[in-house]
Amino acid sequence: MLWVFLFLAGFACKEKRTDPVIDSKRPFVNTQHLENLYHEVKMPNGTVAGSIVIYSDFPNYNWVADEDEGLTCVDDVARAALFYLNEPDLAGNVAKQQKLDKLVEFVLQMQAENGYFYNFLFGNLTINKTFKTSVAEPNWWSWRAFWCLNDCYAYYQIKDPAMGVRIDVATQKLWVLIQKDVLNKPQVTEVISGLTIPTWLPFGSAVDQSAIILLGLLSYYERHNDAAVLSGMQKLADGILLMQKGETDTYPFKAFLSFQDTWHAYAGDAAYALLTAGKKLKKEAWIKAGMQEVDYFYPYLISKGYLESLQISQSVTTISKVKESQFSQISYGIRPMIWATLAAYDISKDSKYLKQAADITGWYLNRNPAGAVMYDTNTGRCFDGIGSSSDVNKNSGAESTIEALWAFQKIEKYPEVVSLLGK
Repeated sequence: MLWVFLFLAGFACKEKRTDPVIDSKRPFVNTQHLENLYHEVKMPNGTVAGSIVIYSDFPNYNWVADEDEGLTCVDDVARAALFYLNEPDLAGNVAKQQKLDKLVEFVLQMQAENGYFYNFLFGNLTINKTFKTSVAEPNWWSWRAFWCLNDCYAYYQIKDPAMGVRIDVATQKLWVLIQKDVLNKPQVTEVISGLTIPTWLPFGSAVDQSAIILLGLLSYYERHNDAAVLSGMQKLADGILLMQKGETDTYPFKAFLSFQDTWHAYAGDAAYALLTAGKKLKKEAWIKAGMQEVDYFYPYLISKGYLESLQISQSVTTISKVKESQFSQISYGIRPMIWATLAAYDISKDSKYLKQAADITGWYLNRNPAGAVMYDTNTGRCFDGIGSSSDVNKNSGAESTIEALWAFQKIEKYPEVVSLLGK
């Protein structure tokens, strides 16, 4: 099969600010575009698996591949699998069940002999084993696969025990590597830009990656009840907590830095991971820290019209802003805030979090610096990003689409939030 490799520039536009009409009886989740991105592929060993095409460009939203990376990747397929796993009609929807089966098969097929995961599959259906964002190593795509497979295990243990066994073997193999390559580091700190930061997280202080591992380990621990897993989760959480900076009334207002002296919006799942794991494991310190970011940092971001990143430094006890960047803003930066805010509501039952979740969700509907309707409920497309107050990238790739669907899949479980979106 031949793939046409297109490289289309993101089209910029200025959307007219109009309040979208919200019908509380109509679902936000529309899988039409995700289904357009879905494609079955024959893996190198002949197994048929499901894939999600990475890029889809305006105006026709044809598939687009990248010559260096490929056509589809574990990072997106694993997220799509988790989306289907959590669809409320999965039990009675054969089409969704089949897509989930094929997507999980893809993830399993991408595990390398060393136990880590390759990320990309080329358009010619060979695995990209050499490009820097695809090698089988302790990195994003391996953690994403770990989270996905562990969350899927309980479903397959009942539906397809043979698949459940394969998942268990794959995750156990990766758990051994996580112990050796991540959790085996001594808990020592270093100082960067005057900030005390951990050195025992992935890449030293990568909170963003640590949060994904923590979520995967939570499911793994619930299955195996292994004290070593619980200890590993505590070690990751210790590092994440050390990366929370500022006070409730001082900059950066209890934000979890993403890496070293920098916070970035995308992959900001630290609060959600701590709240989710903290609730299940009764870890009050984790819950408190997660609530503080939701309570103090998120309102700051909302007041700023959201940010893409910030950098800080510390002198003695004073933290100073080095720089802030507002753009570009992407779906991957908004969805984690929604999840964490709703997790805070689940714990506290305080209705203020429902209001905050609705406020943040408004980013998708036009309440963003560009006044753009970023997610279209009629097509299921989510635009790839906001480059400035006058520029919107109208491409709609896998990550943007899935992150938006993740956001609204969660929102639809809270009718009060849906109602607030219509006001």
